[in-house]
Amino acid sequence: MIKVLAPALRHPTNRSLEDFHRYWGESHGPLFANTKMLRGYVQHLTLPEAYEGQPEPTFDGVSMFWYDDLETMGVATNDPDVLALMEGIYGVPGVPSDPPPADPDQREVTLLHQVLKDDAQLFDRSTTWPMHHKRAAVIAEEHVIVDGQKSPEMVKAIFMASKLPGLTLSEFLVRWEHVHGPLAANVPGLRHYDQYHAVLESYPMGTNTHDGWSELWFDDVSSLRAAVASPEWAALAEDGAMLFAQPIGVGVARERIQKDASWTYQDWGVGEMSEDDVRALLRERGYTTLADDPGGPAAIKQAAADEALAVWTDEHLVTFDASAIDARPER
Repeated sequence: MIKVLAPALRHPTNRSLEDFHRYWGESHGPLFANTKMLRGYVQHLTLPEAYEGQPEPTFDGVSMFWYDDLETMGVATNDPDVLALMEGIYGVPGVPSDPPPADPDQREVTLLHQVLKDDAQLFDRSTTWPMHHKRAAVIAEEHVIVDGQKSPEMVKAIFMASKLPGLTLSEFLVRWEHVHGPLAANVPGLRHYDQYHAVLESYPMGTNTHDGWSELWFDDVSSLRAAVASPEWAALAEDGAMLFAQPIGVGVARERIQKDASWTYQDWGVGEMSEDDVRALLRERGYTTLADDPGGPAAIKQAAADEALAVWTDEHLVTFDASAIDARPER
């Protein structure tokens, strides 16, 4: 099993921080959770109070995804719209596969297209420099350092790290785990501590921005701040100065689980509705064009029956079957 790190900043003009967190959690998260090969998905929406102290967050949230392996974590497609959207995210042109992917899963391609369009209006994907502070991406494997208590109610500090120039990757990872890790284990109030080391085979993919990340669990924000003020943390920082390049990405949040082993498809209640019920709810929520479309409610009903109604909230309605509906309220 591999884990993928994907922190982000909110779009600078589209939403307040509160609205951004709500939309990310209630609309974008459930949308992406429909991805077939995605085994797990946890969001970390940065706590508002965390911005007022140390460690100061550098991202507005951090997503983490689980896949079986490198081969199953992507969707095979040379779809030009998907490649263009990917270029908008990474700032460099996407390179089509040669030869083209055989027999692409069209539903998954449609879902990816819908997710990427939603991504572009939700996150800061501007490609003006400086770029280094806007995102991070790592494909990694877990190394448990302190195997203690952890739960979604606890506060997690996430640190995204790159090795200092002059260190080999092996030197960096070995010292991080076997010297830096035990120092962190001495920090007061620490409940659980994991390191995630970048998978060597992922580097040729060209998407890693960092060499790994760590997750430190505390009872609450106060416990985290007390730890940061401790002599043990000072010793940790001293060692870190010999290991980590600056800046280090930071997230401070609680877990919001979007997908785990218990996840099942949800049809957003459509299965129990008649077409008239669907039409009425579309009007109530402001999806006027869909409500007025004679075939709109039937298409939504069919998508739900085919497990292809990805999300239907007060802000977004998406299908990823042949109907490929991507609608927002007209208010």
